[in-house]
Amino acid sequence: MFDHVKRTLAAAAAITLAVLSAGYAQRPEAKYFSIGDSAQDWLVAAAEHGDLEAVEVLILRGAAVDGLDRHGRTALIAAIDRGRTDVIHRLLEAGADVNVTKPDGWSPLMSAAQHGRRNTVAHLMVSGADLQKRMPTGYTTLMAAIESRNSELVGELIDEGASPNDGTSDGWTPLMAAASRGLPDVVRELLAVGADPDARNREGWTALLAAVESGNEEVVHALVEGEADINAAPWDGFTPLMRASARGDQWMVATLKDSGRASTIADLDADIPADLAPAEPPR
Repeated sequence: MFDHVKRTLAAAAAITLAVLSAGYAQRPEAKYFSIGDSAQDWLVAAAEHGDLEAVEVLILRGAAVDGLDRHGRTALIAAIDRGRTDVIHRLLEAGADVNVTKPDGWSPLMSAAQHGRRNTVAHLMVSGADLQKRMPTGYTTLMAAIESRNSELVGELIDEGASPNDGTSDGWTPLMAAASRGLPDVVRELLAVGADPDARNREGWTALLAAVESGNEEVVHALVEGEADINAAPWDGFTPLMRASARGDQWMVATLKDSGRASTIADLDADIPADLAPAEPPR
């Protein structure tokens, strides 16, 4: 008799466990439980996947909307990285702080700018995002926008007050960043609003040197027209003209010479090694 009762109870327990397990598995947030040990891990994962239903449930159950997951991300930054517009809107409605950063200082606005998400940038700005926030290295939202290669976004951020001359702690400016990436429209935009074409970084590099190294003739032309110092050289002493000659770029050499401002040193056409490698500034 007791054996029969035990078997009956065991069967009932198994059925109950199966029912509970099925219900547990059907919960919208359950699919993220294996990703981490905290509600913040689950919320960030749900935001990253654009799972609005799971995000809603996790917020209702008390997940901290501005909490960091094990990788140091907020749900808002994860959603921005993946372009999850619905989730971004919901997180902001739930009170997400648009200025909470990753431990390294990376902000939601920087993330949106780096991906060239103009609408998201505008939404964050209206929601109080701090355009002047900088990483400890001095990196700015404008620098992030230049990485996106989106000249319209760069112009919009400048209109909102981003400084075209705010460089990183090592002196790397937005203009240098645009020149090194071969972005003539961005270079012209920055020059038009007062970017200093002759600013130097810690190693003596200028935007024109960066443009010559990138091999972008249109950017070089834009900087020459912008009155950049054609004879500026970094720590190794090689001027833009010398570097262009070493590259064998005759158009670039002609552009620099035709400006009437380039030094025409005698050894330019004689002893500059054809295989001059791009100089790496010392670290």
